[in-house]
Amino acid sequence: MTNVRVHQEGPEVLLVIDGRALQMPWNVALDVSKALQIKARKAEEIAKAEGIIFDQALLIRTGAPLGFTDNPDIQKEAAKEAAHNGDLRKYLPGGVKATEQFGNPTVRHNAERNGHGKGS
Repeated sequence: MTNVRVHQEGPEVLLVIDGRALQMPWNVALDVSKALQIKARKAEEIAKAEGIIFDQALLIRTGAPLGFTDNPDIQKEAAKEAAHNGDLRKYLPGGVKATEQFGNPTVRHNAERNGHGKGS
């Protein structure tokens, strides 16, 4: 296992990996930490792709307008999973509620109630 230590010495940051040291100014250390976090999140997404695909497929199946990833390969797999995995239904208790209404809505005026009917 890799041994990693980070130290701060005045305005400098010291990164020690397996006994090899890298010293850098604080602002460079901040830039490096941002870049490491971005790459680590992308690596985590690949490592957890199977779970993300399943969760994304559930969202697609329910019609939710959001997603868990912007990775096109994972999105394609999630769309396939949503379309072809019938077992997803058991994870959606009560199913997916339809929001469509059938028929044509009409507005009815009660002429007598509004004072425009017979006898006015």
